[in-house]
Amino acid sequence: MKKTILAANWKMYLDGDASIDFVKKINSNEESFFKSEVILFPSHTCINQVQKNLGTENIKIGMQDCDINTEGAYTGAVSLHSLSDIDFCIVGHSERRLLYNESDEVVKDKLETVTNNNVSAILCIGETKEQKNDGNTFKVIDRQLSILPKDAINGLTIAYEPVWSIGSGELPSNEYIEDVLSYVKNKLKSLYSDEIVEKTNLLYGGSVDKDSINRLLDVKLIDGFLIGSASADFESFKAIAEKLN
Repeated sequence: MKKTILAANWKMYLDGDASIDFVKKINSNEESFFKSEVILFPSHTCINQVQKNLGTENIKIGMQDCDINTEGAYTGAVSLHSLSDIDFCIVGHSERRLLYNESDEVVKDKLETVTNNNVSAILCIGETKEQKNDGNTFKVIDRQLSILPKDAINGLTIAYEPVWSIGSGELPSNEYIEDVLSYVKNKLKSLYSDEIVEKTNLLYGGSVDKDSINRLLDVKLIDGFLIGSASADFESFKAIAEKLN
C-alpha cells in the first residue's frame, strides 16, 4: 500500500539549532511516522546539519527552491550542485511566483534543471482569490501545467496549493479540491500514458494542520500534503502524521 506523503516546507521558520532539535525529536519518535513518506524541506543553510543529525534513512530531504543554473557567476544563487544527496526540490511555489515574480517560463526552466539533475520535482500550482472569484481557476491551472514537457518526467509530483488558502485558515471544500485534482489528472492523461499518470503523485497544500487533516483525508485523489507552518512545529507535525496510523 502506497504511503501518504507528508512534505514539510519549513520556509524560514526554523534556524539551524531549531532544525537539529526537530530532527532529533523525529529520531526519538520514529514510530509516529511509519505510515507516512516524510520529506523535509529545511532552509538551504540548514540542510547539511539536518542530514547529519537525522537518524533514519526513511525520511527524504529536499530543497525549497533552486537556481536555474548549476554553476557560474551567479551571486547569492543556490545550485542543486551546492548540496549533496538531495532527493526533491520544490518548483513554482506561490511565494516564489508572487514575491519573487517568477514567471511560468522561469518555473519551466527550473523544472528542467531539477529533472535533468536526477532530482525529483514537486511542481506547485494554484490560483489566487481574485482568479477564483473571477471563475478562472481551471484556466490558471491549465496555464501552469502547460510548462510540462511532452516527454514524461520520472518522479514528478504536483502540489495543488490554492494561494488564497495558504496560511489563511480558509480551506476549500473537499468537492472543490476533488474537482481541481480531477482536472489535473485529466490534463496529465492527455500528455502521458496511464502508467505515468498513476506514478505521478498529487499533493494538496494550504491551511493543512492537525484539525483539517481529518477532512482532507477523505479526498480520494490526494496522495499527500505539502505543509507549511504546521510542519515546523514538531508536536503539530507529529499529530498530523499520527492521524495516518
